[in-house]
Amino acid sequence: MDPKAISKVYRWLAVLSALVLIIGVVLSWQLMKPAEVAYIDIGRLVGGYQMKKDLDKQANGDLQRIKSVSDSLKMIKKAAAGVPTPSLDSQLQYVQYAFQQYYEQSNRSISEKIWERLNPLLEQYGKERKIRLLVGANGAGTVLYGDKGIDMTDDLIKYLNSKYEKGN
Repeated sequence: MDPKAISKVYRWLAVLSALVLIIGVVLSWQLMKPAEVAYIDIGRLVGGYQMKKDLDKQANGDLQRIKSVSDSLKMIKKAAAGVPTPSLDSQLQYVQYAFQQYYEQSNRSISEKIWERLNPLLEQYGKERKIRLLVGANGAGTVLYGDKGIDMTDDLIKYLNSKYEKGN
C-alpha cells in the first residue's frame, strides 16, 4: 500500500477515535450529573423519619393511658353485670369518645408538625443536590412509574434524620 493511503487511513482512524472519545465523555458526563428529577416515596419517607417515630411514641403513651381507663371501666361494668349503671355507662362512652378524639387530633397534629419541619428541609435537600423537580409518590397514582435510579427516598431519610438529630 502506498504511504499516502496509509496516512489517509491513520487520519480517518484518528478522527474516528476522537469522535468515539468525545461521545464517550458526553455520555459519561450525562450519567454522572445529578438527577434533575427525582421522586420520594412519601409513605417510606414519613415512616422512616425519626421525628414521626418520636411523636408517635409520645401519642401512643397518652392513648394507652386513656385506653387503660376505658378498660378499667369495662371491668367494673362487667363486675356489675345485671345491675343498672347509667353513670358508669356514660363515663365509659365519654372515655371512648375522648380516646377517638385524641387519636384523630394527635394524628392531625403529628402530620402538621412533620410537614412544617419537612417542607423547608425538602427544599434545602433539592437545592443541595441540584434537583430541579422532586415529586412525591404516595402509592395512589401520583407517580405511576419511577426508575429506581431517581428514587431518592432512602437518601432523603438519612438526610432528614441527620438534621433532626442535630436539632434542625
